[in-house]
Amino acid sequence: MKKLLLFAFSVLFVLGLAARPITMHHLKTGTLFMTGADTLELYDTLGNKINNGTIKISGSDPAVENMVGYIWMKNTTSTNMTNAYVRRTVNQEVSGSMNSFCFGVNCYSPMTNVSTNPATLTAGAIDKSFYADYYPDPDGKGGLTSITFEFFDDLTFGTTVKAKATVEFSISAAGINTDKLVLKGPYPNPASQLATIEYNLPDSYRYAHVIIRNMLGVEVENIKIENHSGKEAIDVSSLASGIYFYSFIADGKILQSKKMIVKH
Repeated sequence: MKKLLLFAFSVLFVLGLAARPITMHHLKTGTLFMTGADTLELYDTLGNKINNGTIKISGSDPAVENMVGYIWMKNTTSTNMTNAYVRRTVNQEVSGSMNSFCFGVNCYSPMTNVSTNPATLTAGAIDKSFYADYYPDPDGKGGLTSITFEFFDDLTFGTTVKAKATVEFSISAAGINTDKLVLKGPYPNPASQLATIEYNLPDSYRYAHVIIRNMLGVEVENIKIENHSGKEAIDVSSLASGIYFYSFIADGKILQSKKMIVKH
């Protein structure tokens, strides 16, 4: 009799297992399992899905100050991704041009290839915090700059979740007359470490400098410009987070004034 009961229990146990769905498990969130495909979806600003795709941004004005490329992200899981980063890979670039990116609440210098502070991608939501800034060559050289951005989270799910897309910036330009005044920047804006200004001054100017003031009008930086053309990297790491105003002054004339945001 015991053998019959044991056999009956075994049959019921096997049938119970057979009634459960069997799935391939790659990622685990809480008590739920899901597959890893398209866990992180990327979109352009028109809502087109661009995982492994390319966004193309073009222009023809050699004096354009900067071009911006946006990538939106959607966390399709039911768990917040709290350890999201972005990695920049420059595939090709126009000599003399520069690029940088912002992600989450942080903006990074043109020298940074991987974000250093984690961003949170809310479950089920579209995050629009990422954008790439492109600053053409101040001498007006045209061409194509191609940059791939890979978004990844190595910790939240215990395995790597990643997605990437490429942004192409192209500008057709003939070359800027060296006697033409060109001022670009500051970038990135907001900045946390360095803010860069590009300039090309006609030879008629004898001296120039940059003054930075806080919201109260108090001068916090005064930087002498040594050459007629080039890039000036301003160290803002010691400035408190907030809004500032910079003025580019040559021979006593204010050539350009702009708002500059410092965010640590």
